[in-house]
This record gives sequence, structure tokens and C-alpha cells, in this order.
Amino acid sequence: MQVTKTNDFWKLILESGLMTKEACKPLHDQYQQTAKNGDARALATWLVKGGHLTTYQARLLLAGRVKAINIGEYQITDRLEEGPLQGTYAGKHAPTGHPVWLHPIAAEIQEDAVRFPIVQQMCKLRSSVPHPHLIRCFHLRQGSKRSYLVTEQLDGNLLAESRPGEGVPIPTPDCARLVRQAALGATQIHSQGMVVGDLTMNQLWLEPTGNLKLLHLPVRPVEAIPWSDESQAERLDALANVAAPELQQAGTAPTKLSDLYALGAILFDLLTGKPPVEGSIAERLQQHASAKVPSPPYIPGNLMQVVQYLLAKNPGGRYQSAQDVAEALRPFVDASQLSPPLADALPTMGSYLQHLATSASEPVAPPTPPAAAAPPAAVPFPGQAPPAAPIPQPVPPAAAPFPGAAPPQAVPPQPVATQVATPVAVPQATVTTGVPAAQPAQEGGASRATALTERIRKRKLQRKITSLVVLGVMGIAAIVGGIYGYGILFPSNDIADNGEQVETPPEGNPDTPPVDPPPEVDPAPMTPTGPQLVQDDGQTLWASPTDGQPIDLTGVPNDTRLALVVRTSDLTGNPEGDRILRALGPDFAALREQLEGELGVRFEQLETLTVSFGTSTAGGPPCLVAKLKGGTNLLSLWGNPNPIASGIPAMYDVKGWTVMPVPGKEDRQFVAGSKAVVEAIAQRGVAAPQLTRELEQLRRESDDQQTVSLLVEPQFLASSGSQVMRGELAAGSAGLRDFLGEGIRAVLVSGHLGQNLYLEMRCIGSLSLDPPSLANSVKEKINGVSRKLEDAIPAVNPTPYWRRLASRFPNMIQFAYQQSRTGVDANQAVVNIMLPSAAGQNIVAGAELMLAANSTGAVGPASGAPMPAAKTPETIEEKLASTMSISFPQNSLEFALRDIGEEAGIPIEIKGGDLQLDGITRNKEIKEFTHDNKPVGEILAQLLVRANPEASPGANTEVQKLIYVIHPMDGPEEAKKLVVTTRAAAEKNNYTLPDVFKIK
Repeated sequence: MQVTKTNDFWKLILESGLMTKEACKPLHDQYQQTAKNGDARALATWLVKGGHLTTYQARLLLAGRVKAINIGEYQITDRLEEGPLQGTYAGKHAPTGHPVWLHPIAAEIQEDAVRFPIVQQMCKLRSSVPHPHLIRCFHLRQGSKRSYLVTEQLDGNLLAESRPGEGVPIPTPDCARLVRQAALGATQIHSQGMVVGDLTMNQLWLEPTGNLKLLHLPVRPVEAIPWSDESQAERLDALANVAAPELQQAGTAPTKLSDLYALGAILFDLLTGKPPVEGSIAERLQQHASAKVPSPPYIPGNLMQVVQYLLAKNPGGRYQSAQDVAEALRPFVDASQLSPPLADALPTMGSYLQHLATSASEPVAPPTPPAAAAPPAAVPFPGQAPPAAPIPQPVPPAAAPFPGAAPPQAVPPQPVATQVATPVAVPQATVTTGVPAAQPAQEGGASRATALTERIRKRKLQRKITSLVVLGVMGIAAIVGGIYGYGILFPSNDIADNGEQVETPPEGNPDTPPVDPPPEVDPAPMTPTGPQLVQDDGQTLWASPTDGQPIDLTGVPNDTRLALVVRTSDLTGNPEGDRILRALGPDFAALREQLEGELGVRFEQLETLTVSFGTSTAGGPPCLVAKLKGGTNLLSLWGNPNPIASGIPAMYDVKGWTVMPVPGKEDRQFVAGSKAVVEAIAQRGVAAPQLTRELEQLRRESDDQQTVSLLVEPQFLASSGSQVMRGELAAGSAGLRDFLGEGIRAVLVSGHLGQNLYLEMRCIGSLSLDPPSLANSVKEKINGVSRKLEDAIPAVNPTPYWRRLASRFPNMIQFAYQQSRTGVDANQAVVNIMLPSAAGQNIVAGAELMLAANSTGAVGPASGAPMPAAKTPETIEEKLASTMSISFPQNSLEFALRDIGEEAGIPIEIKGGDLQLDGITRNKEIKEFTHDNKPVGEILAQLLVRANPEASPGANTEVQKLIYVIHPMDGPEEAKKLVVTTRAAAEKNNYTLPDVFKIK
């Protein structure tokens, strides 16, 4: 119905909700005074010129289609009529005024009982975590007849529209930068189990800042490309430029590897000014399948090699992950352009996200606590899922006593008087990006035989003190990183029994597990604490409960690469802290007793204890710096020892330790360690250490009021992890390295135990790891831990003390994941978590008991006779002969070798250059690989057989090009490693072939 009368037009405006009656009245009067024509079309034109309506809105109103102006809470302002976003509506969220795009779900998709649930899940995944190189999805607005994917409105234009001209190449650094950003976006999509599918030039959007985003819109499932469908001519024409050869097969849907092929075609297009193929769609598809990739002379050879790998006809010859592509392109990108600035967030973003989080519609992120205006405490821990509605819950009471510990006094459940956490206080414009968000300032602010015996005793002491350190941080590490999740928490199925017996349960309570779920009590009201400048958007980093100065490392060695600072007074003076100490088990209790006995200071007397490791501590004990709460006569505590003659300042030999009271603080602070380390510290005047740049940057962002702070350089753990991860903890070193990854250069893990348990992890990565992506990656690894635990727990026969706890352990880690948030602060990736205070003892207990189970194996009844412990393999040959089990559905050769090497404790090096000469890639994909209780050497050989470029009948045949050797054969054991190379390279370098590869 065409509207002609102005009065009818005004009525439609009011009915649409575009303007209120109060806003319309003055406009009506003004128009009446100036109008020469009383026609509704003239009125519409006048309102459009004045900026009161958009042209699209005016057109709808004139047609009488008032209902088409609103889609739920969204007012439509325009409809895009061309380009890859054709059919998309531009609009704004009426309650907050935030601009969005609404992408309709096709009717045939919504009505399909199979395809629409797939779209729903994809939209949920894409809305869960924002990424700097992906268009941000907010939520799927579902309607009975039509649903819409709501995304951000992007500023800028398609990358193709920014090109200098048809056929004109783009400078190499810019090409590498843009495709690298696209690869990082694809990495995020692939990590969520999805495929981009339509990865063409039409999906690349360039923002004014130079940042590139993929227009990945999950509005339909990824399905086989209908090459014969003439109705999709425009889409098929774009796909024909980038389609991998395998996509030409009927019924073959795009995969992650076809996405990588598309990246290669796009990179070639940008470098040369035209696609790698030309002609009709059929001709281009044929060229993808059979034609050689052109090699223009102006493309650098090493970059052309990247293109060749991406455009390999065989998917197995390509890079095997988008992350590998991004890493391969990094050297070609100007270092200053690796992380271009992100677009400024609109002022309405914060309120819009808050509205989504509190509305009944699908949330923009995974379940998180609701708005800070009425925040609940975390749900009861462990093992219970968060409530669907924002119902406040109390912090659980203390857990049941652990074996060997006296049961704590019964404490009735007490309501929490403060909120779990408040969001970081930042301007609203900063909330939107989920990236830079500064933490707010909170208020408050003899004979040879004797010598040999002594050396043995010191070695044992070092091992025990090292175990003390690691056990002391186990709880935080288990939550923040799940570092035992990839090793200790996921033992193989063939765990050996070392004969340790189960301790007798406390009398009268034989079946009580270490931790019981808390009883439900009536919720208590919460009151927010700390400043709050914006409402909680459900994603912004949790606010730190403390605001102290950077941790003080005065007195530790200059070469410190790992420093643990513990506020022992916070642990021993807090009931929950005491429970955490007891949760560390009997080994910790024995080590604590020994340490207190040898240094004469009880934990209760200490204010802080700093433990540090570095190159200088290798072969000896760590360096300790102890600060007492009050002044005391240290010499009297140590038995009035005689000073060491050369000690200036005075040093003393105290039960194997060299100790030195800190000058000026002789009654309340001392350094303890080996003689060489303490003397070096004294010579430089007991000053602060000269840390590496990354460690110092993290130290400056630390907080000395946190209960525990762990500052570590992952590379140090990789090269000198034996100093820290000894004995039963050695199995965790591989998992720790795997969790941190090769790109992380420094890590700060901290935790504060107050009315809630606050945990924070800060990371500085290499230039190839932008902080937002790094933070999201760390968070998702926590999620992966919980899933793997569900499979690993049944493989361990737990003791009666934690059988029930074991079944809940995966839920604990999942709960921590749900309570985690990511962001960027001081250009550092940040993941922090807020949990009930009782969560600490639960997770520490679970990690410690899982560690013990992994070390001792499945345990039998307490009355069983102990069996002799199995001999630990020491040489590479012994490790290759030891047995293990491995199973994975799909993995690259490089990662599979790494996993086997870490599990077996064998260093493995891949000679990439040797492999390339024989046409072998370290990214060769291995599928459905399973071996149970087989020698490690046999498993490695079978893996290389599967990765051979030609189908190989066996490892001992000429066809088998891919082999491994022990190198050097005649060197010291600690220098030996497995080298993965080729048969030809082994012959050239005179390597000795293992028997398994000798041709028969």
C-alpha cells in the first residue's frame, strides 16, 4: 500500500518506533512552516535530508511496510544490494544505539532439521571468542520464520577495492602481512573445528587501520561446491580462482587443507596482480588440477617456496595448519607491521555487550557470571555446572581431611560478604575490543668417604627442595595452564606398578574421598567491591583483588630464569591456605619439615619465601631468599655456627646450606644456596638481578600482594628443566613445554587467596604471536585439559581417597575454563580466573593425587605385598626399548614425533633440509595411528613408514626413505638425540642405521 498523505506517514513513523511523539512534534511543526507540498514523498525527502530517516527507511514507510523496519530489537537502516554482503541488513540496536549487520539465514536452511542445527552451533562458536582478524559475530537472533546472524559493522572496504589496479602487484611485505593475518583468522576458525570454505578475495576486508579481517559468516553449513549450479555463478567464479584440486570431486566438501590452498592462490594473486589460473571456470579448475604453478622471477625464491607448498596438488604436500602458514610468512613481514592497530571501539559497544549478556537471547560468549550490577559468586565447586540463571551461590565449606591429616574443625557454611569479582574498570570504549584493558587502581594498596657422603646428601636435598617448589605451585599451574594435562594428568594406559601401598583410610571413615561436594545452602546477597566505572560485559578481565608493587627479587642470582615468590604468611594464616598446604600431600609435609629443620625457620615465621633457579644453580640447590615477619636472632636459630673464613659479608655453613644474612637486615632476611651462588650474590652487593628483557617486563607488571607469583622463561625449562622437574615430576616437563609452546618467551603466573581464589597468567610471545590470539589460545588449552581428563581418568586406578574426586576432576578444570577471561594489558596476553576460595584445595589435591597415581601406577589393596619398582630407562637405547601406548585420529609428523619424544623422554630433531631434498614435509598428516604397549623404537619406525612419500612395505626396505638415527653414537649420553632424516642423507653423513632400518 503506497502512502500518500503526510498524516499517515507520521503515524507510520510513530508505529515503527523510529521516533517518539515528542521528537515528531517539533519536526511536524517545522515541516508545516516550510513545506510547499503536502505530499508524503516530499515529507520523506525532507526527513532524509535532515538526517532523521535513512533513504531505505523512507522507502519502506512510503510502501507501508512498517513491520520491515524492525527485526526484534534492531532497527533496520539500510540493505546492502551488491558484493559478497548482498542481502545483509544494516541496522542499530534500539536500546543502546549500537550499529550492527544482520545476515539472514536462508529459508531452506532454517527449515532443514539437519542443516539448521549445524548453523546454530557454528554461530555459537563464532560468537564465543572475538578475534582481531575475523569479523566479530555477536549472536544468532532466532525467529520462527527467519533468523539472522548479528555481526559488527565494519569500516573500510573489500581488499580487492583497495588494490592499486588490475594486474598491478602489491609490494611483497604487504602481501605477506595481509595473507598472514588471513591465516591467523583461519587458525582461529580451524581451532574451533570449523572450515572457512569460501575463502576467496571476496572474503578479505581491509579496515582503515590496515588490519585485515575474514568475512567468515557461518550462515550455511560448509558443503560440497555445486559447480554446475548456474544460479550461483558469481560465487563459483570467485571460487574457481582458489579451489583446491580435490574440491572438483563430486561430494567433496572443503577442508582445512583446501583453505590453505586458497590462501596460496590469494597470496599468488596479490604478489602478481592476477590469479594463478585463467580462463573459464572449467579451464581454471583443470589448471588447478594439473598445471604447474607459474614462478615469476620478481617473487623472492624463499617466498615462492611458501607459495609452492600452499599450492601443492596433493593435500599432504601442503602446510598442515594455518598457524604454520602464518609462521612461514612472518619473516617476510616488516616487524613494525606484524600487529597493526585495531579499529577504535564505538562508545556504544560496552552497553550493547552488557545488554546481550543480560538478555534472554543467546549470549555473546560462553557462560560467564552476569552483570556486575547483581553479580553472583561462582557456583559450588567442584563438579557442579554453573546455574542457568544468575543465582548467587555461597563459597563451599572446607573439604574433607586428606590422608594423614587431622580433620579440620567443622565450620558451618558462611555467606560470602563480597562479590566474586568486579570487571576491570576501563572506559566503555575500551571494553568493546576485548583487547587492551588496563587494570584499575584499587584502594588500599674430612675424609674422602665423608665428602662423598656429603655430596650425596646435598644432591638428595636439591631434589627434595625442587619437589617442594614445584608442588607448591601445582595448584595454580593446574588451573591456569593445566600443565599436567598433557603429561602427568594424561598417563598412558600401561602405567607400571612400583609397589607402593595405599595408606589406611582414617578409622571409621573408610570410603570418604578427599573432597566432598559442599552442601547446598540458601544464597546470600552479594555486594560489589572496588571501583566500577562500567557494567560487567561478561568478557572483560576480572579485576585483581590486590594492587601492590612489583615483586622484589633482590638477592637472587643474576642469571635467574625461574623465580617463585610465596607469601607464606598468607597461606599459613588462612584456613583455606592451610588446607591447600595439606592438599599437597605427605611428600610436601615431609619436605616442609626438613626445610624448617635445616634452616631453623618455620613457615609460620616467614613473610615471604623466594626460590630461584638459573644456570648457576645447576648441579646444586636452588637459591632461597627468606624474609621473616619480625626480627629474630638468626645465628641462634642456626646453632651459632662459625662464619666461613672468606665470607664478606658473613656467611655460614648450616647443615649443607651456605647462608648469608642480608646486610642491614641481619635479623629478618637471609639468602641460602650453594657457596658459589651465595658468594656471587654477595660480591654484587645483594642487589636485584639483571633479568632478561621479557622477564623484567613481566616483573614490573607483577603484584607483591599476590599470594604466589611464578616468573619463568619457558626456554629455560626446555633446556634446564631437570633442575625443576625431578623425580616423579619429570613426566610433567614435556607437558609444560607443550602447553607453553615454542612462541612464548616469558610467563608470569600469580594467584591470590582471599575470600575468593584469583588466578592470573601473563605471557609475552614472539613477534608472530599477537597478544589477543595468544591469550585466547592459552584459555582454550585449559578447555582442552578438561576434555582429555575425561578420557584419562579411567586409565588410572585411583586410591579410595580420591576415587570420587577423580570423577569430578575434569569438571573442576572445565569450571575454571568457564570462569576465565582473556585480554591484553601492557601489550601482554592475559588470562585470569576467579573461583571460590575452596577451589584451591580441590584442584591442588586432584593434581597431586593424579601425579602420585601416575608415578606409582594402579594400586592394589593396602594389605598387598609391595613389588619392586621398575628400572627407569636412562640411555636412548633403553628408552627406545621401553614400551608405551599412543593413539591419535590425526596429527602431523612433526607434532607426532614431538609427542612421542616427550612421552619417552627422548630429544628428537627433524632435519628439514634433508627431508625436502627427498620431497618430504615435516607437516605430513598421519591419520588413525594406534599402537598399544609397543617398544618406542618400533612405534617411531611405524610412524616414519606412514609418513614416507611413497607407500612403503616396511622400515627395512629401499623404498623407505624416512628414517631415524642416534647421533652422535660415540658422544656422551646427555648429548645424544634422535635425528629424523633420510636414508640418502644418513649414507652421506656416515650415520649408523638402527637395525630396524637396515635393508634385509
